[in-house]
Amino acid sequence: MEESVHQSIRFGSVTDLIMWKNRRGGFLLLGSTTLLWFLFEKCGYSFFPFVVNTQLLLVVILFLWAKSAILFNRPMPQLPNLEISEASVFLVADTLRVWINTALAVAREIYVGRNAKQLFRVSVVLWTVSFVGNFLNFLTILYLGVVLSLLIPILYERYQDHIDEKLSLTHRVIQTQYRKIDERLLQKIIAKPTNKIKKMQ
Repeated sequence: MEESVHQSIRFGSVTDLIMWKNRRGGFLLLGSTTLLWFLFEKCGYSFFPFVVNTQLLLVVILFLWAKSAILFNRPMPQLPNLEISEASVFLVADTLRVWINTALAVAREIYVGRNAKQLFRVSVVLWTVSFVGNFLNFLTILYLGVVLSLLIPILYERYQDHIDEKLSLTHRVIQTQYRKIDERLLQKIIAKPTNKIKKMQ
């Protein structure tokens, strides 16, 4: 039996957010990222002054609220005890360690193993990122990432059969083109060093 997207992601509240089970959180995330993107990209705000000024405003409001609560016999502002747990730090560090080790393993395979196919794949990915980066800045890419993470899972859940069909067709076309490139170019690149070694012997 095929699992739904919601069952396969299994990240609890994050899954509820990106699958729009938590509508309020989804709209809040989309609205806040849109507002931040508009402020930084269109209005020309700088990131660090914005963060510092927001914190300054928050501290001043809380201080004035606490002072007015004493003067007018009102309850003090209820602030949650915000702290980062040790488990969450270890989880993030472990995830980063896996990503970094994967990248280092790929680099080692290219450099030490002289894997031309892996070099080709990495070059295509890096060139694509560079090409997209020419048209979009980092903040816009992050904003598009948030928007797409909120749109793609729900669209995939709704039109899964059609999307799977198109993806399998696209995958077959890409595999065919890759095999052609592999036969015409990569195999020749791999074969050249071995021929030189034979001549030297």
